[in-house]
Amino acid sequence: MHQVGSLIDFAENCWKGILAEVSEAAVYIDHAAAECFHWYSGDKAYLSFKNAGALSVHELSLFNLKFIKAKETKKAVVISTSAESSFYNETLKLILEKNHFSKCIIFCSVHTSVLDYNTIFPREGKINYDELQQQNQRWIDGKYETEVGESSVTIIYSPIFTASLNDSVFLTPPFGNMMPPIDENSLLHYENDVEYFASSMHSLFSNLNVKEDVYSMGRLSNIVAEKLATLPAAINRRKQISDERTVSFILLDRTLDLCTACSYNTESLLGRILCTLPHLNHHNNDIAVNMSPFCHEGEECLSSFMVPGCLATNETNVLDLLLHKKQKDLLLAFNKMLNDMSTVNESPIKTKLATRVSAHSLEKLVHKFRNSENIENLTRSSKTLQIIIAAIQALKSDKTAQLELLVSFEKLILQNLAISRDASSIVAQLSNIIQSRSSRGLTMDNLLVLLIHVYSMVGNDINFPPQQEEQLRNSLADAIFEDMEKCNQVESSEDLSVYHQTLILLSFGISDAEVMKKTSKQIATHIMDLFHAIASQRHILQNYKSIICKSSKQEMAKGVGLVERLVTDLIDSNKPEIPDLQCNTFSLLSTSFNLLMKGRMKHPSDSALIIIYILGGITPDEARIVQEKTSSLSNHPKIILSGSRLLNPLDVLEKILLSNLSASLS
Repeated sequence: MHQVGSLIDFAENCWKGILAEVSEAAVYIDHAAAECFHWYSGDKAYLSFKNAGALSVHELSLFNLKFIKAKETKKAVVISTSAESSFYNETLKLILEKNHFSKCIIFCSVHTSVLDYNTIFPREGKINYDELQQQNQRWIDGKYETEVGESSVTIIYSPIFTASLNDSVFLTPPFGNMMPPIDENSLLHYENDVEYFASSMHSLFSNLNVKEDVYSMGRLSNIVAEKLATLPAAINRRKQISDERTVSFILLDRTLDLCTACSYNTESLLGRILCTLPHLNHHNNDIAVNMSPFCHEGEECLSSFMVPGCLATNETNVLDLLLHKKQKDLLLAFNKMLNDMSTVNESPIKTKLATRVSAHSLEKLVHKFRNSENIENLTRSSKTLQIIIAAIQALKSDKTAQLELLVSFEKLILQNLAISRDASSIVAQLSNIIQSRSSRGLTMDNLLVLLIHVYSMVGNDINFPPQQEEQLRNSLADAIFEDMEKCNQVESSEDLSVYHQTLILLSFGISDAEVMKKTSKQIATHIMDLFHAIASQRHILQNYKSIICKSSKQEMAKGVGLVERLVTDLIDSNKPEIPDLQCNTFSLLSTSFNLLMKGRMKHPSDSALIIIYILGGITPDEARIVQEKTSSLSNHPKIILSGSRLLNPLDVLEKILLSNLSASLS
């Protein structure tokens, strides 16, 4: 196969064009675009804009814009990923009314075929902004321009939607909330998202100059795949590109395997970091690292006033380790990094060669390094230290005992399910855990995650006894009632979890205890219905129905996720048939010809590059497993793993359970 351009080059093409326009301008950027730029720039987004000549950088949100007025510039650059025309109408009107701009350039990541730019500025009529003269509009090559004197408004399509963690993993922040529904009837609500996503992927493949064979698994993935396969622009592109430049693009629904996404039993240190540290504000994929350990001993350090650290970096070797190494190996690598950094900076730390490294030993090494270095050397090593400190804080987190207890429950349930297929005691055990949660130091947030994990794991293979499930429903209702009462006593909901905020919403205005009990029972009943819907997600599959794997009576059972099963088949030299993958880009005529000439259907691994995209998000463990399975092989396709976002188990709880509750019961 001819060399295919990289995803980093694709992002660079987008951002170079934007940076070329920001000189002497006030820049307005939305959260998803900012997250893309955050990863592209390696945590230097603001500095990159300033170095390119931007006079100011602002958050593109209606609330903030009410209080912001740009100074000393008549030029605005707006960077948006929104597919809502009403958003542009309101936002741009507010920006232009609050300021005295004569030139406004809008970089929009939504193609005009998806978002009709005419609904933002009609072809006929006038733009009656105080600061802009009356303007006529015209469209040229995907750009909207108005020219009267020096005043102009220009819309430029720029497919900003990728955030590359390294050359084998990328995310798509504008689609971070695109989780497949567990209710088939809800698929109609995704029509705009599907068009937006298909158009964006077409832009990516156009930039890489490849044609894609599209495969899918799952209801929403099938719809997205069909949209991309039948997109007129994509059809024309594929006709003009040779077969040597073909990639296999595989779409999967996250809901087919929520078991993996809801597991705390991770060998990935990145997974533990995502479970324990808070997200950066307005970010779905990066975390905020408390950098107070950087303060020297004896100095007063107010962590609340410190800029947090994060994971995004252009030092790809560090991110590669974080994505691909198991926890034990990663700690050893961090230990070596600290020693190497001190040697380079001519202030070696006297330590023995470590064979076993803990969070405490790393922390001591960080303190020694900090105390022995000057500010220039600390700054030079800042990003690596941020990631190491994130690992230390995750491993020393107050949540550690709770997570380890949940992991022990996961392991126990898995072995019980593998031994006893009727699982008569499992649900009773889960009910008891809910009832005794306070004494165990557990919260309902994580117990609901555990229940999603269990129901997704059993699928339709195992049926729980109705009597036991009724007991579970009652336990849930009692726990929800108790939490509702506590929520009603809380004065502020700012620091509460999404679970507690949802309960506050659902119990708003209810003061009578009996009514609250009735409401809690309705919520518990709805949750049980959602669990059953989760369990039925894989009934459409043939080979990949089961997550539980037990090779022999002597071996312990283990959970093998959907991505791991798929990658195992993709790299198998025998190229086994994968009946659960639906192929969307081959016509019946070409398929029949293929069978006649070669005796078999085309296989995804016939392409030298495979992109697996999970609608709903990927887990760090999945990224590690893909790398682990492919790194030791030479003759296999390159596999890139991608998804809507990096997931932690509480993200799944919010997107699958809590949002569903809010929509159905509020």
